[in-house]
Amino acid sequence: MASYLFEEMEDSHEVMGVDIHPPVHAAAIGKVKQVDIRDVEGMIEAAHGCDAVVHTAAQVSVQRSTEDPSGDADTNVLGTIGALRAAQAAGVQKFVYISTAAVYGDPQCVPVDEQHPLSPKSFYGASKLCGEHYVRAFGSTFGLPWFIIRPFNFYSPRADPKSPYSGVITKFSQAAKAGMPLRIEGDGLQTRDFLHARDVARMVHLAVRSETVGEVVNCGSGRGTSIRELANVFGEIAPEGVKIENVPPRRSDIRDSVAEVSRARCLLGFETEVGLREGLLTFFE
Repeated sequence: MASYLFEEMEDSHEVMGVDIHPPVHAAAIGKVKQVDIRDVEGMIEAAHGCDAVVHTAAQVSVQRSTEDPSGDADTNVLGTIGALRAAQAAGVQKFVYISTAAVYGDPQCVPVDEQHPLSPKSFYGASKLCGEHYVRAFGSTFGLPWFIIRPFNFYSPRADPKSPYSGVITKFSQAAKAGMPLRIEGDGLQTRDFLHARDVARMVHLAVRSETVGEVVNCGSGRGTSIRELANVFGEIAPEGVKIENVPPRRSDIRDSVAEVSRARCLLGFETEVGLREGLLTFFE
């Protein structure tokens, strides 16, 4: 998502970033310092002179968090503290934290609004919720202005297809291109709120520009799509069609996850612009 954020903001802001890897997308080339977010001194140096900090860096895999909960917390909790300390030292005007819909856990109602109880069922969700608490605490302790965004299932053709922790859309696109079956976990009726990373970047930009602080908003389309429906769309757009294979359900998987988005619309004027079919076609361009 960060590469889209560079593209989204480059015409109106001077944007720089930090990462443990060098950038590969044109908009970020020459604008990224190689710093680990847990390196507080390095982060403070990187944040010097910045007006806002957008914290997107994270360990994002539920599966990996289950395999290594300590490593997950190391990156997502201590890394967030490092970013917050840097923002506080730099005296930034706003700290935008990219959280996750995983903080809600199993929805008690759908769509899920921002007042829904927070009860993450994965270590990943727990670590990101812990990060939210630190963001609020830095706000109350040091007066650091903050804004929290909870994206639902965002996707991008730039996601690493070789990663075993890639999302379902990336996995489906790679399988379709390779002529392999699309593997549906469980009955395929579980729903997700999919949106393109370009739309997430646009919401982040709106949050940076807005004078609103101290708020939490969902980032989603407000529309639920079942995994089986998703597979059917791939079947319609993949040049060679697709085959579908059912496999056992995944541990700690959430059944239904769809965002209630009126708060984002009210506070930021946000609406998604990239439709699902349009977004999926980019995987085959």
